[in-house]
Amino acid sequence: MNDDIRIPDRFESLQNQFSEVRQLITPVDNDVRAFIRFRERAFGKNGGLLCFLLGRSGVGKTTSIHSVSINQPDLFGQVCSIPSDTEMRNVFRWIDLNAPAKDAEKATILLFDGREVSDDEVGIRQFISYLNQFLRKRPDILFCWPLTDSEWHSKLRAIAENVGGANLCPKECDYKVLGPDRSQWPSALEHLLLQFGKTFEDVGFANDLVLEIASRQETIGDFLGEMNFIISERVSRTREIKRLPNLLFVVTSSGDVTGESNRIRRAGKQILAAEPLLGHSPRSEAGKWWTERNKTPDHHLGYIISLFNASLVTCSASAVVYSCVHSDEEQLNSAAKQAGLQPNPGNANRTIQASEFFKFLSGSEVLEFTTGRRGTMSEGTIQSYGKIQELSAKKHKLINQAICSLPRVI
Repeated sequence: MNDDIRIPDRFESLQNQFSEVRQLITPVDNDVRAFIRFRERAFGKNGGLLCFLLGRSGVGKTTSIHSVSINQPDLFGQVCSIPSDTEMRNVFRWIDLNAPAKDAEKATILLFDGREVSDDEVGIRQFISYLNQFLRKRPDILFCWPLTDSEWHSKLRAIAENVGGANLCPKECDYKVLGPDRSQWPSALEHLLLQFGKTFEDVGFANDLVLEIASRQETIGDFLGEMNFIISERVSRTREIKRLPNLLFVVTSSGDVTGESNRIRRAGKQILAAEPLLGHSPRSEAGKWWTERNKTPDHHLGYIISLFNASLVTCSASAVVYSCVHSDEEQLNSAAKQAGLQPNPGNANRTIQASEFFKFLSGSEVLEFTTGRRGTMSEGTIQSYGKIQELSAKKHKLINQAICSLPRVI
């Protein structure tokens, strides 16, 4: 199973990778205040504005726009992004068809991203002329155009001033996006890692290493790109070079072990969690050994867990019993049937598909962690499971083979 960690270094890749990005965006107060000023000016003069967002690639121009919408929902509606493959001369048609209805309270940001230098000067002039007419009637619209090239910006500003003067594009609407402060970059990375169920320790990072890498980069995009490369080298590449296997621990029991299992793993992919594992046995010999190893990032339990993609799933007693009842091994059949349990493909299908082990084998994530088993087991199932366990000392391999044949059983 592929569990590669790919840290996005641009908003577009962030949005493509995660369906919900609200909790991943770090608000920048100065940037947010700038957009609030733009909104106030637009409503004050009763006309929308053309805003140029300046800054090198990776500083956080697009992210700052979405941050405003997310963090100031009373003042701004959802960002409306114009598709980057829309030709310049067709953009005004797209706006006519897709711009949201006029709002007397909230401003809408029309994001015109991915548009750098163009030699279509006629098309640009036509478009800005259209934009001037459109914004005159829409004080609720901030047309935001992120730019990285200073000469291209100067050319666009000259055209905009010639077409609409200061009403269309005031000088203060040339805004240099600051992006999150360098001190916030490690926190942004930490939030992204948590989406993969990982911490710094899980990828073998010490805090001082993260800070040192941040100090060498110019933008948060550069920082995240560099961290993505290092994580790939430390985890994915190391797995590949050393040909490390994925480790899966499967716990079966007639008792309810779900709650206990949840304490030492993370939701989604059921990856083992280093901190609670050590927290449950700090004074044991194993606990002391790992505590000493954890002083070195390359030997940290979390990093070792990541290298082996070590996961923990449960398999109910009912699933084990049905696996044995439907097994080709006569001894397991007999043991499972001693309490009167008979083959039942329908029940076997429902029981096995509900097990965490089956979901893991089929590539499904267990997004919900229950605190305990749902429903009750029949006395016959409990007795059959007990008979199977009596064989485990000498027949554990056969039992494991039966359990691992779950997909074939159904």
